[in-house]
Amino acid sequence: MLSVVRSGLSAASQEISVISNNIANASSLGFKKSSASFSDVYTEMSDSRNANRVGNGVREEAPRRNHGQGSLILTGNALDLGMNGQGMFILDTREKLGELAYTRNGAINIREDGNLVNSDGLSYLDINSENINLPFKTINENGVVQSLSEVKVTAEGFLKATYGIDNYVTIAQIGLARFADETQLKSKGDNIFTATPESGEATIGAGKDFGFGKINAGSLEASNTDITAELTLLLRAQQAFNGSAKMMQADADVTRRLMDS
Repeated sequence: MLSVVRSGLSAASQEISVISNNIANASSLGFKKSSASFSDVYTEMSDSRNANRVGNGVREEAPRRNHGQGSLILTGNALDLGMNGQGMFILDTREKLGELAYTRNGAINIREDGNLVNSDGLSYLDINSENINLPFKTINENGVVQSLSEVKVTAEGFLKATYGIDNYVTIAQIGLARFADETQLKSKGDNIFTATPESGEATIGAGKDFGFGKINAGSLEASNTDITAELTLLLRAQQAFNGSAKMMQADADVTRRLMDS
């Protein structure tokens, strides 16, 4: 009896932890919610004639991540890129992690040297897995120095810059990656993921390529967490935890009375 109750307490505690993390990250760009997963545990068949099995609690399994599309928030910033589809932006984390990483957070910053980076200084990569550099100045065919005046990103991921009034330059095409099973990617925190044998190797492409989706410039993808649904699940998990706690207390009371008698 006690082992069954303990398993219930542990399962409810894990579900509360997973849901709390979802709620805490409801405002995190590109965050993908998870759900707790459990399975029944049975003892061996106690009556071979009737094939009856006795319940023996619950087994905790690894939380399952949901990579469903989050809503797009309009920002108007040219280098805020929201993904609509399966594609993920590629980050150069080879120095930090020893491999490339992937994210749905397209809030791009321009470093002083012109490299496009995320808030942690990690470089976004183009379709050729090279760093993307956006020069602030260029020299036109007449030898005149012109300053960057406008930046646009197309749905295909082409980064186009305007220098001066009418000097248009295509800088690079932003690279995207997709996986056979993105739910099996390994989370590294900050909504950054790396490939695993279960997720499969990254397939590299670009916006509007088959299976990648398209890039929406001037917007960012919000978390796919539904606060109302998560709060409902949280109440259920808390009730399950309280119920298991009361059962444990009742079991302890019965045991104490038996020992005192």
